[in-house]
Amino acid sequence: MGMGPLKDAAAAVESAAALEAAAGAGAGTGAVVSAAAVAVAVVPSAAGGSYAVLQCGEDSEYVRQKYSGYFTVFRALLEEDGESWRVYRAVRGELPTDAEAAGFDGFVISGSCADAHGDEPWILDLVDLIRRLHAAGKRFLGVCFGHQILCRALGGRTGRSTKGWDIGVSCIHPTAAAARLFAPLKLPVHMPVIEFHQDEVWELPPTAEVLARSDKTRVEMFRLGDRVMGVQGHPEYSKDILMSIADRLLRHNHILDCQVDVAKASFDVRQPDKELWKKVCRGFLKGRLPSQQQQAVAL
Repeated sequence: MGMGPLKDAAAAVESAAALEAAAGAGAGTGAVVSAAAVAVAVVPSAAGGSYAVLQCGEDSEYVRQKYSGYFTVFRALLEEDGESWRVYRAVRGELPTDAEAAGFDGFVISGSCADAHGDEPWILDLVDLIRRLHAAGKRFLGVCFGHQILCRALGGRTGRSTKGWDIGVSCIHPTAAAARLFAPLKLPVHMPVIEFHQDEVWELPPTAEVLARSDKTRVEMFRLGDRVMGVQGHPEYSKDILMSIADRLLRHNHILDCQVDVAKASFDVRQPDKELWKKVCRGFLKGRLPSQQQQAVAL
């Protein structure tokens, strides 16, 4: 399937068995559509970790022409030498089979124009897959919609923000839990990131903890254990991507001129700290941070 060689065949067999058991436990909750019969983008490698992007929105014409699609944008943020990356178009119903999923070390769930609290068939299938992969011990990084759908799938609640759209560069504030988790990075008090959303996390899954907040959004980041992290903002975005989306929504009367003006002006006040976000997202997705047990011992 072009996923690249496994680092540890025994671990892969063990992971596949765990997925099979999880699938049996959740039988009847929604079918997963295999991407085996459709063309998918694959970046092979000879060594290193293996990761999949579950893309929950279609590529805009602008992003497709300038960046070759969002898959390339995510790889620019997360990919390192020797890794294998693959994309599944979740929004089209393309999801990995359990056998395919067993070969991946982690999954990245992208943003979407859809609502994470919606009940479209592909969203329900994605929720079911997340639950099975989480039960099998897989790592997750969710961005915007991905942040929200992880919350929903694992026991939390999401919905419309009472404060409306958040568009532009926002300063989010890490909690004490984030400072401990990312201690090697020495997180600053403010972490500027590009935002574009009108939905948010209302209630976290049981045992999850908030990693960051902002003046507009109570849950900007969260984690559930050592293998699930959600980020409401868009660490992968650049100004041109944000403004291309804003201009398109403005043309369709989904947002107002004043909201676009605010988004543009936010870049004059501060710039997103893309290098910091790269370290944060790579560190968690690839398991380089102290575990909860290690943090407890340190305390």
